[in-house]
Amino acid sequence: MPEVIAILPAVKLLGIGLLCILAAKALKTSNIVAFIAAGLVIGPFGFSLVEQSQTTALLAQLGVVFLLFEIGLGFSSKTLKESGRDLVVLGPLQMATCGAGFALIAKAFGLDWPLAILVGLGAGISATAVVSATMADRGIVTCPLGKSSTALLVFQDIAGIFLLVFAVSLETGEGSLALALGEAGLKAVLAAGAALLIGRYAARPALTLLARTNSPEIFTATALFLVLATAAATGALELSLTLGAFLAGVIVAETPYKTVVKTEAKPFGALLLGFFFITVGMALDWRVLVAEAPLILAALAALMIGKTVLTFIAALLSGWSRPGATQLSFLTAQGSEFGLVLLALPAVSGALGAQAAAVLVGATAASLALTPAWTALGMKLARKLAQAKVKVSEPTASPDGGRPILVFAMTASSRLALDGLRKFHIPYVAIDSDADRFMDAVSDGYDVTFGDPSDVRLMKAVGVTNARALALGEARYEISKDVTPFVQENYPDMARFVVVTDDADRDRHEALNMHAVINRAMPEGLDFAIALLRFAEIEEHKIAGWMREVMDAYEPERLPGMPTAA
Repeated sequence: MPEVIAILPAVKLLGIGLLCILAAKALKTSNIVAFIAAGLVIGPFGFSLVEQSQTTALLAQLGVVFLLFEIGLGFSSKTLKESGRDLVVLGPLQMATCGAGFALIAKAFGLDWPLAILVGLGAGISATAVVSATMADRGIVTCPLGKSSTALLVFQDIAGIFLLVFAVSLETGEGSLALALGEAGLKAVLAAGAALLIGRYAARPALTLLARTNSPEIFTATALFLVLATAAATGALELSLTLGAFLAGVIVAETPYKTVVKTEAKPFGALLLGFFFITVGMALDWRVLVAEAPLILAALAALMIGKTVLTFIAALLSGWSRPGATQLSFLTAQGSEFGLVLLALPAVSGALGAQAAAVLVGATAASLALTPAWTALGMKLARKLAQAKVKVSEPTASPDGGRPILVFAMTASSRLALDGLRKFHIPYVAIDSDADRFMDAVSDGYDVTFGDPSDVRLMKAVGVTNARALALGEARYEISKDVTPFVQENYPDMARFVVVTDDADRDRHEALNMHAVINRAMPEGLDFAIALLRFAEIEEHKIAGWMREVMDAYEPERLPGMPTAA
């Protein structure tokens, strides 16, 4: 029956996708790697279990469409405002250094300049899903390193949209390189600007009206309609479907309904993007991969080592310390989903040739699988670089010269508290006497002073006489008991907060007139941070908004599923 023949490829892909996810989980590797490997097995160069047809092509295209929609959801005027310096300085520097470096390598291998630039900039983009999941596994999503990494990923995703438009313009083979670049840039900028205006002045009231229906299914239908309708509209205007999907995400990102729409679209995107990676594998010839294994390993080394070095340089130029730049560069050294999308375009794969395309796809997929181990290596190197700061660390004043909150011990609770204080520009001074915690904090981008808080000279240097509160990230009752008379006599107006583990510990510390906080919410430290923000008189609705951001950040997009970082 024609209906059965049409639907059979989708059924097979669903079953294979399920097996891939289970296998990737058992092997603790990336789902992307499993999908590509499955495509090799079932494709025309393997056992020919699934034929490449209009159905498989459509499913693969929709996977890319939903990927771009999710990227668009992370692009809003609020994102631009909060990530200003990283988007304006770090992002462009990283893409410029990596793009130039890899483009020169591609040119040396005989590619013409347009294709060399496309490949070079494509190599500069990191895998959003991989990096986000790795950061969440390490608990650094909201720390300075996590914030800058997220901003860098946003900039790279925007650049990726530009590259897709540029790649489509190259398919026509018309015009000069400058004209193609200019046209791609103009289309991307105008489209993003239009989407921001539509999101703010049209989509918000429309979604508000739909929300009043109180129908759980309304946002599922809305998400699907927005993605497919906008993609179809840009396709009709002879622009890419993916650009339309990105614009749909940008439109929704300007509304209060971003989270619910994202939740409804996520299952479709995860499933369809898996189909895309399976079709990438189906297009590869395993015999070429085996024959070119040495070249794949060489390309993998060039990608990860070269990108690490170039990103490190960009991070230093943008103001990062050497430990922080080291972590950032190792974390984002892999290839990306975008790279695989670009390599799958007919114009790109045709110009590269089957052999070169297979080598680059193999190296990109391998880099995704190696990310956790590579990130762990970067962490070790960053700690070694931070060791020097243990000996030379000097007390630092509060960032804006105001009355600071002194935070002792860079525990998970203190880290999240500092994230909250930084968010609302509340001055603070962080101190730790534990060398391991100190080095980890410095490597993750925190401004911390190394020293013993019992040292009176240190405390005066960091501004204890001007502090409005002390916040202890770990509870040591005996020490608190001993210093309480001194603090009450010399600093009677200074509030004291402490993290405790149980009710008994809380009661003992409260008897010392300390604000004792038990961490019950997740992630760890959220209750402690909220207590400090309320003490700093931050409005409740702003605190609630920040809480939602933190909880969303620690539920990363595991699309299409990543291994746990070492």
